[in-house]
Amino acid sequence: MRGSSGLFDRDAVSQTEKAYGVLEELIVTGALPPGSQWTEIALSERLGIGRSPIRDALQKLAFQRLVTIAPRQGIFISEIDYQGQLKVIQSRREIERLIVAQAARCANDSERTQMAALIEELESVKLDHDMESYMRVHFKLTSVVGDASRNSYAAEFYAMLQTLARRFLYFHQERHTDLTRICDLHIDQLKALIGGSVEDAVTAAVRRNDYAEDLAKNILMELIATSAVTISPADAKR
Repeated sequence: MRGSSGLFDRDAVSQTEKAYGVLEELIVTGALPPGSQWTEIALSERLGIGRSPIRDALQKLAFQRLVTIAPRQGIFISEIDYQGQLKVIQSRREIERLIVAQAARCANDSERTQMAALIEELESVKLDHDMESYMRVHFKLTSVVGDASRNSYAAEFYAMLQTLARRFLYFHQERHTDLTRICDLHIDQLKALIGGSVEDAVTAAVRRNDYAEDLAKNILMELIATSAVTISPADAKR
């Protein structure tokens, strides 16, 4: 797994946000490997951030199912949930309809300007085919669209589902080296949001989730065929 130094290049306004951003990055990219065990002290020393912000960040990561906090045992980095990956996409499909519909209606000028900048970044990713660059844009896109929806409850669950999907893709990037199609799908959605078209934004979201579901199914079937993972046939067909 490649290193993740500076991967997401996130701006944080508090130590807790900084701790969350770095820890989420390290987990998504596998620098903190699935199944590994840590302590608050070890993570604090590794990140150079105090234990209180680390503890607060870990609570959010636990909600996102990226870590399990076991009293008196430590923090365990969650394994990738192959059995539930298609359920992640299924759930995201439904909540994203709400998110993008609201974002198309409610985004302000500043957020639409940020969306336009993200389109430029995605165009660059199409040329470079760099997964780390795509991860960075994907994280920012999730934040901007979530904020624009003016629904913090939905946006919080949306961010969780996006993180789980992003981690799955990063761990299997060798099966998906051409990022052109997925970037184009994001661009279509962002253009609809900038234009304020609810119908076009929802249609673009459906197309993107269709693509993500097909990709996940293909990856899962390959893993099943090579006995790399074992999941129930019923889940594999969904």
